[in-house]
Amino acid sequence: MTTASLTISFRQYVILQLMVFGGTSFFLYPYFIIQSTSRSYWLPVVAWFLLGLAGAWIFTRMLAKKPGSDAYAVSKQEFGRIGILLFHLPLMAFAWNTIVLMIRAHAEIISMTMLHATPQWFLNAFLFVSLFLASGGFKSIVRTAGVFTIVSVPLSIGLTIVGLSDIQPGLGRPWLRCNRDFLHSPTFYAASYMWAGFVYFAVCGKYTKKPGQLWKAYAAAAAIFLPLIFSAVYLPILTFGPELSKSLTFPYISKMDSISKYGLVFENLTAIFISVSILYVILTVAMMINCLGVGVQALFPKWQRKWVYVCIGILTYGTALVIPSWHWIERAVVWDTPLRLYVMFIFPLAVLLKSRIREGKSRES
Repeated sequence: MTTASLTISFRQYVILQLMVFGGTSFFLYPYFIIQSTSRSYWLPVVAWFLLGLAGAWIFTRMLAKKPGSDAYAVSKQEFGRIGILLFHLPLMAFAWNTIVLMIRAHAEIISMTMLHATPQWFLNAFLFVSLFLASGGFKSIVRTAGVFTIVSVPLSIGLTIVGLSDIQPGLGRPWLRCNRDFLHSPTFYAASYMWAGFVYFAVCGKYTKKPGQLWKAYAAAAAIFLPLIFSAVYLPILTFGPELSKSLTFPYISKMDSISKYGLVFENLTAIFISVSILYVILTVAMMINCLGVGVQALFPKWQRKWVYVCIGILTYGTALVIPSWHWIERAVVWDTPLRLYVMFIFPLAVLLKSRIREGKSRES
């Protein structure tokens, strides 16, 4: 089966989205949500869950404007060459920023929790595993996602169940009282990075006969993973309390590190959790590299595919090495928010609006 003839099923799209949620939900996301409000921490999560569903519906409706094509082709159809400025470059910048930040963030986490003496240049090198996977085409990513999901999702559920030990539900109060203070917090909007997985449908539209229905796969994956997302936010709060959780750089990892049960076969749950997370991250980064690579080839069709991926690997690896600290990563995710929201909502809405106006003029004539 060639990449051109590849057809991805609804179940496979769900699996891909599950891996994206797994790669983005356990590290910065709990920190951002806990920092964004002082009560009813479930409300920012639910708010972004609903916004994510709306964004996925809008984005896939955009893809439905030209079935069998990716989002780059749709933007060119609607806006011509100006579509390169309006969509190609912003989406490519968003994908590249995300790859760099994810690679360096997880390398930092591994260094701080497990391999303290290992240099960053070595830890960042797991980027090339994702690069190798992406270079095999989207078919390789889909097949690998199926294997990784069999391992990672059950272990994530198991870790969550074990994490329910030693919690105090009273620490989560008030459960239903909210002053909507999170709407004024930059970290609430920065938390949108976890719900942007549907943007990677940008290159998936050509692999399905009904791209307008892809939002349903996103919705199914989000609903399946939602309990794990809530656990990532609430387990630290119900263990350490809201105030202490706010002071933790990695609330969920701190929770895993605090679990000590004599009946467990494996005592170092943090190491297991980090290892599982690496599978999520490898797959998620491979999807983003593929999205970026397709965008580059859309701009420069004569460039050979292998050299496009080589250049992406070298540039992202080198950029990840020059990031100075973890706090810089946190700030960079916040700085990236306007670009992320533009790609998630504003441009797809612009495409739908322009298409509606053009269709209205056609009916009038």
